[in-house]
Amino acid sequence: MEEVNRLSKLLKNTSLNAFVGWAMVLVLSLLGLVNLIYGRLTWSILIFFVICVITAPALLMRKPSVMPSWYFIIFAIMPIIGSSTAYYFLSASIPVYFSVATIALLLAAEINWFTYVRMNYKFAILLVVVTTLAISGLWHLLQWVLDVHVGTTFLLDGRSHEVINDAVMHEFIYALITGVFAGLVFGWYFRSAKFTDNIGIPAKTSMETAEYPTSRPPQPIRKLLGISDGRQKLVTRIMQAGLFTLLIVGILLRDLSTAVNATAGLVITFVPYLITRKLNIPYDTGLALWITLAVFLHSIGTFAFYDNVARWDNITHVLSASVVAAAGYTLIRAIDIYVDEIYIPPKVLFVFILLFVLATGVLWEIIEFLSDELTTGFGYDAILAQHGINDTMMDLLFDLLGAVFAATWGTAYLSDISYRLAEKFEGISAKKDLK
Repeated sequence: MEEVNRLSKLLKNTSLNAFVGWAMVLVLSLLGLVNLIYGRLTWSILIFFVICVITAPALLMRKPSVMPSWYFIIFAIMPIIGSSTAYYFLSASIPVYFSVATIALLLAAEINWFTYVRMNYKFAILLVVVTTLAISGLWHLLQWVLDVHVGTTFLLDGRSHEVINDAVMHEFIYALITGVFAGLVFGWYFRSAKFTDNIGIPAKTSMETAEYPTSRPPQPIRKLLGISDGRQKLVTRIMQAGLFTLLIVGILLRDLSTAVNATAGLVITFVPYLITRKLNIPYDTGLALWITLAVFLHSIGTFAFYDNVARWDNITHVLSASVVAAAGYTLIRAIDIYVDEIYIPPKVLFVFILLFVLATGVLWEIIEFLSDELTTGFGYDAILAQHGINDTMMDLLFDLLGAVFAATWGTAYLSDISYRLAEKFEGISAKKDLK
């Protein structure tokens, strides 16, 4: 209940806070109408969504006096007001992303209050950071899709694709910095604010009964495909040997990009073994093969295939995104099982995984951009080369496809591993309690 109370601190039940909150809603409504009159449909839709988030507690609890704290409302609506009245004062994107982070926090809290989803404030803050990054990626992806297929000029406005890509990368960096900063600010608020004005959030009278599968069906799949554990191990070892060979070739040719990617890929292939050994979890050869295949295809792609084989980049991004989604699914499910204050139904977890993978994809694009800038600044060839805005947006699009695949398949294949990991968390916690 303590964690629920901490999230409840976002709400206030005072006449002054309610007056300020509803006054801001009135201002937003007028701005939404003005934007609609001037044909700014996107901003009108955004304003309507923000109004719904702000007024949801009062409407659902049938108490007009219950509103989010006025300073959270200011954080959420400041960029909207600035864009509609004095956009030149808010030309930077940082206020916009802080607004996104604030709206994401309010929305996460309201989902926690009024649905069967449960989360503590730490998980809500993590979700804020992930959502801020994911929304930045999704927003630019949608703009690019409209430019390509409808003929708009949101991103593709006549500048070179490299210049546009650099501008988008800076937007992603702003989103990352702002998301992390907002998470720190919100964390400080939850730890320091005193709990007052008990809101009396309605208790959830019944719990959703949908259960995750507690066991995976790998054996039928392997029998169908005719792939035994021994063959999977053999294929994994062959690809690891290929990565080691690629590393030697990169060193001999003095090809920094190939050497670095082969080294990183080789290290990643041993991660499943090290984790399962450290946590004493049974080693799964299928997952190890899955991870090794993703990094192997990426590493050999940097050596020759990315530039010479069509769609090679798309294939590797789908595989890599599926691995990231699988890791995110496994970890979040384990936390869901282990932490009593957290409950995430399967359908909601599917959305969380999509946000997680999209945020990871944005983070990867930032790493590519910064590594390229760093290596070219020192006079070397780019290690993780980007090839303009079309390449970046296609990467994010195929990241989403891989995420959908893994999130859909995860409930059937990965739940057993999540339960094992949760049991390990229980054992570690028990040992700490004994000390």
